[in-house]
Amino acid sequence: MKKRILILLFTLLFLVSPLITRPQFFFIGGVEWGKLYPGENEKEVLSLNNRFNVSGEGAYISHFVPSIEATYIPVADIGLGLTASIGYGGILGFNNGSDSITATTTGLLGFLNDSLLDASCGIRYMTVMAKDRYLSFNAYALYNYSRYKLIKKNAGIEYGKRGEGEYSSFSQHSVSLGVGLMERYDAYYFKLDLSAQKPLDFSNGLDSLSSSGWRITMSAKFGVVFTILNENEFMR
Repeated sequence: MKKRILILLFTLLFLVSPLITRPQFFFIGGVEWGKLYPGENEKEVLSLNNRFNVSGEGAYISHFVPSIEATYIPVADIGLGLTASIGYGGILGFNNGSDSITATTTGLLGFLNDSLLDASCGIRYMTVMAKDRYLSFNAYALYNYSRYKLIKKNAGIEYGKRGEGEYSSFSQHSVSLGVGLMERYDAYYFKLDLSAQKPLDFSNGLDSLSSSGWRITMSAKFGVVFTILNENEFMR
């Protein structure tokens, strides 16, 4: 008899818990634009591929990456949950180097000749700023993995066209902090995010946080939210 009561209680708790916690799941897609100001390790690879002039200053790589993102908030009233994203795109150009997408000489590169794979995961916090406008503020902390592929100058591929060729690459592990604004329209929402990333060099431990190199990104995304809320009630 006691076992049946316990089973019944656990069953009721399982059925009722979503109504109490009101979990939320966000799934969105969009684009990210940003700039990488490379450190010494990245500059060495860029220099070998004519993307960086060692005599110049203020080098950066700008990128454009379409991506998808998912966020899970277990308890709507708390607004803290897990988030992850992945994207793949191309390099827009370099402000320092002989080969560039923005160049007007024979060093012209095509979009996606130089490519970027971006992935991240971490925590995100959301809170409502104005219920009447369904406007929310969010802040997040992420671990990021980025992989840049640069086509070699003599790889047997004509610049300005996609194709197969020899590439050199470098990867980055980084941490980022960001903030954003989100406006919801029924089950849909639009959000803008801004983040700053600091590359990590695990061989140098915590000293890598003070080394050169960093990245800043902006993103615009549109998606849907799946949630269990009362009628006309917005997430907290």
